Amino acid sequence: MYQLEEIRQITTKMYLLFDDPIAQVAKQSGKSRPTVSKFFNLKAIRPSSAEHIYDACLKLVEEKENQRQSRLKKGRQLKDSMEITPQTSMNL
Repeated sequence: MYQLEEIRQITTKMYLLFDDPIAQVAKQSGKSRPTVSKFFNLKAIRPSSAEHIYDACLKLVEEKENQRQSRLKKGRQLKDSMEITPQTSMNL
C-alpha cells in the first residue's frame, strides 16, 4: 500500500492546485467526501478506496500539469509571434 509520505505529498499537491481538492477527488474517484477526507487526513480507509483515491489524485494532478504546460506553450507562441516595431517621432 501507499506510504504515508506519498499520501502526504500528493494531498499537499492537491491543496496547492485546487480550491476544493476533496470535492474534485470525490467526483473523480466516485468515493464519498467523508472517505476522501479521511484519506487526506491520513486516517484508515479500505485499501481499495485508498487506491481509487490515490489514482484520482494522480490523474487530476497530471491533467492540471498538462493544462499548465499548454498555457505556457501558448503564451510563448503569442509572445514570439508579436512583432514590436519601435516608434519614434519620425514614424508618426
